[in-house]
Amino acid sequence: MKWLIDSSVWINFLRDGEAKHAEVAAAVRNREAYLCQPVWVELWSGMRGKREELALTYLKDCCEWLEVDEETWGLAAKLRRAAMLAGLNRPLADVLIVACAKRHGATLIHCDKHFDALLKL
Repeated sequence: MKWLIDSSVWINFLRDGEAKHAEVAAAVRNREAYLCQPVWVELWSGMRGKREELALTYLKDCCEWLEVDEETWGLAAKLRRAAMLAGLNRPLADVLIVACAKRHGATLIHCDKHFDALLKL
C-alpha cells in the first residue's frame, strides 16, 4: 500500500511521537510512507531547529518518493480547473499533492479538511 502523507500529518507525528500516531510509524517501518516534493518543501521550510532538521532528514531517507512528473502536472491542471468551476480556490501545492496521490495510486493521509473536497473531484 502507498500512503502519501501530507505535511499536516507529519507535523503532528513529529510533535506528538509514534505512540499517538502508530499508523504513521507503521507506514514508515513498512516502507509504505511516501513523500512528494510539495510536501517536502512545506516540511523543510517550516523546520525549527536542529532536532527537527535531524528528524526530517531521517524521514527523507526512510520514505519512498512519488515524483511530480509531467502527467502529475496535467492532472493538477485538470483538478484545479474542476475545483475552480466548483467554486473551490485551493493552493497550488495542495492541488499538486492530490494530483500526485491520484497519479501514483496512493492514499493521501491528511488532517486538513479542504483536501476532502479536492479528493472528491
